[in-house]
This record gives sequence, C-alpha cells and structure tokens, in this order.
Amino acid sequence: MHMTKKLAIVPFLLLVLVTVLSLFLGHNPVESPTDPAIDTGDTAWLLTSAALVLIMTPGLAFFYGGMVKKKNVISTMLQSFICMAIVSVIWVVFGFSLAFGEDVGGFIGNPSTFMFMNGVLDGKPWSLAPTVPLAVFAFFS
Repeated sequence: MHMTKKLAIVPFLLLVLVTVLSLFLGHNPVESPTDPAIDTGDTAWLLTSAALVLIMTPGLAFFYGGMVKKKNVISTMLQSFICMAIVSVIWVVFGFSLAFGEDVGGFIGNPSTFMFMNGVLDGKPWSLAPTVPLAVFAFFS
C-alpha cells in the first residue's frame, strides 16, 4: 500500500514541474498576418459545427420527451423547439451585440452595436475572427 501512494504522487509532481517550467520559460507568440483573407476551411468548419449544434435540438427534445409520461411528450418536445426559436430571435435582436459589441464599462457589450445584425451581414471579416465572415461567426456563436 505504501508503495502505491509513492507512485501516485509521481504524475502530480510531473504536472507541477511542467507548470512551473512553463511559467519561467519564454513562449513564441504566433505572428498573425496583417491582412488575412477569408479561409474556406475555417468557414466550412464553423458552418458544420453550427449545423451539428442545431441538430442537437431535436435530440434534446427526444431526450426530454422520453423522461415524461406519454400524454406530455408532444408538449415537452415543443417546448424545446419554442425555446430554440425564442433564443434565436433574442440573439439576432440584441444578444450578439451584448456578447460581442463595443464594450460598455469593460463589462458588457453595447446592445446597439450589432442590433438586428446591423453590419453583420455585409460579408466582411471581423477583427476578432479575421478568417471567417462575421455572419458565419454570429451564426456559430
């Protein structure tokens, strides 16, 4: 028993050593291009990821539907879809702007920056995600 306790501490000590070394050794920051172009791979991956998350909604509806009695399945499943619709409308109207708009006091975004997706659908890249169109990033987020 005593020997296993000694062996169990070895991974922990290795983790501590790597952490301490990473604090003191320098790192090489990656240079970002000054004028990045839209990357089709990044755009395709964000669209694929967003589609997979949207497909999760029916899965969640079926999961919740399986947890209730037979007479409540339709109601429970519809609640999942209605919540998805309401959250989507809130995201388009002011949610994206609250999350990614110009900051107000360094705490929250200005709701009028991208209200109703103003300036998002232009197809231009954004400084925080320069290799994808802002509309694709908003759809993914």
